[in-house]
Amino acid sequence: MALPLLPRAQLPSALRIAALAAASSSARAAAAPSRCRASSSKASGSSTPPRPKQSDEDASWGRHRAQYNVDPFTPLPAAEHYELPLVDAAALQASPERPRSVRMLARDFIHDSLYNPHYGYFSRHAVLLPDMVASTSSALEGPDGAPLPPLGSGFDFTGFSNERAFAAAVQQRYDAFEATLPPLPSSAAPTPAPKPSAAASRPRPRPGSAEALEEAQRRGREMVEAQQHAATVGVGAEQAMKHEEDVRAMAARQVWHTPTELFKPHYAHAIARYLCAEYKLNLYPYDDLVIYELGAGSGALAADVLGYLRESEPEIYARTRYVIVEISERLATQQRRRLREHAERVVVKNRSFLEWDEDVAEPCFVLALEVLDNLTHDVVRYSTATLEPYQAVVSIDSTGDMHELWERVSDPLIARYLALTAAATGSSWPLSAPRLMRLLPRAVWRMLEAHMPFYPNLTPPHYIPTGQLQMLDVLRAHFPQHRLVASDFHALPDAVKGVDAPVVQTRLEGTMVPVTTYRVLQGFFDIFFPTNFELLREVYARVMAAPSALKASRRASPSARKGSKPTARLEPHFFSAPARNPYSAQHRREHSVVCSHAEFLSRYADTNATRLRDGTNPLLTWYQNASWILT
Repeated sequence: MALPLLPRAQLPSALRIAALAAASSSARAAAAPSRCRASSSKASGSSTPPRPKQSDEDASWGRHRAQYNVDPFTPLPAAEHYELPLVDAAALQASPERPRSVRMLARDFIHDSLYNPHYGYFSRHAVLLPDMVASTSSALEGPDGAPLPPLGSGFDFTGFSNERAFAAAVQQRYDAFEATLPPLPSSAAPTPAPKPSAAASRPRPRPGSAEALEEAQRRGREMVEAQQHAATVGVGAEQAMKHEEDVRAMAARQVWHTPTELFKPHYAHAIARYLCAEYKLNLYPYDDLVIYELGAGSGALAADVLGYLRESEPEIYARTRYVIVEISERLATQQRRRLREHAERVVVKNRSFLEWDEDVAEPCFVLALEVLDNLTHDVVRYSTATLEPYQAVVSIDSTGDMHELWERVSDPLIARYLALTAAATGSSWPLSAPRLMRLLPRAVWRMLEAHMPFYPNLTPPHYIPTGQLQMLDVLRAHFPQHRLVASDFHALPDAVKGVDAPVVQTRLEGTMVPVTTYRVLQGFFDIFFPTNFELLREVYARVMAAPSALKASRRASPSARKGSKPTARLEPHFFSAPARNPYSAQHRREHSVVCSHAEFLSRYADTNATRLRDGTNPLLTWYQNASWILT
């Protein structure tokens, strides 16, 4: 899940984050078949100085020659990076340690960083949230002097003068919510104070000498040992504890900071009205209302939707089944506790939806709210000479440094998604190709690639949502009569460079700090992507038109009697065109709607209940970078 507004990093905080970004110093792109034309200036120490005469003072000069800066024009990393074993995210789930000396596709690295059960971001920081129904914030006062309501209740929007007053109340509720988080477990034994370094009593070595390099290496080893010690004792180190609490609070806030919680219960009631309208129009009274929610977070949406049905549509509520698919065991436990009053209607399944293997032949609605942004992606770049695609492989060496390697696309899932997007867009040009390439004849940019110095040999990176494709495959194979209801962000600020690039951020000393690469220390950073909804609509139509989507059995006409024989009378559609195949790509495309956040809520929400005194409506004006897809 993602916040609607992400502050930019301040320079001091960003510099401290570099210690956690494992690939910050070695994230170099290297194209496998051709030379690298990185436009980096030559370092002052890159040229080999004249070798002095051997003496007692500099007898060890030669033993460090191999440790000078690597030539920036070296076309490829060390050969060992291409020989490391290739693993996937499933193989890494069994190990409690972060991987070393392995290679993996970018999507496996991102999935492992977010969902590894031992050190993944959501696994480590998806804490059990406090009982937000309790009146823990009754002593707080809002910006207008009125007391704030309890954490679990909604805001009285008519009491705010403008959006600034509402935003101030939201911030105060943030603070009250964060204060209720249970503390981290403390170490049984106090952390011993660091020993004073003996470097203070040593003479300072001459800069550039072998002794100076050895001293720097010694200090580096001490820092590594200190980090390993902090990891061993957990929260024993004050800095490690502080950052752990920061990241943990960030993850907990993201569970709370959703439209469902901010605009409770009006946002969920809008979704419930949409579900009721579509159910009455297409399914009632022959089928029950079956709802599958993917990643239900705190369970607030399910509670409010079921509450609306029970109060406003009791007949439909009696025929409702609400199934939650939650990958986090901790959140699944909380969802069961929060939805106890609807126990007869709710089932919580603690599993990954991408591993779903049960057939659901009945009609159902699948809710995916702020789910698409955390689905894993692959990274693809194209040759500027031939437009041949290359897939990103993340190589992690024995020290934990990460390198991005590029090889010709060989992964079937990547190749399939590229074929689907080419068919959807009707163009052979990749989305990441610069506009100059589209304007110039192919012979011209081939000549530029071959002869122009520093001309890029690869296009900018394109982050393709292969995780979305896996989700669509599950829907096609096991939910043939589903209706998808998904909402997420179509644009994000502070993203890394590239097409549909993610935001990679952590929290340090209360400030959200974005970084510039997805190759970061696993578990300490949230990685979330924007969604190209128009392209998703086209890909969805083509995936659902596959033959396996026809597994749904057609429901018999309610007027037909069991065992009745056919008669000679004309059918009702004899003088009309036959009905269109509901599973064709054209039908899926025509009946799939992409709309903005405000358009959906303007139609289905009670906008009068969220209008402020000055006439503005944050339900419609907030989250302007979000969209919906309704199939």
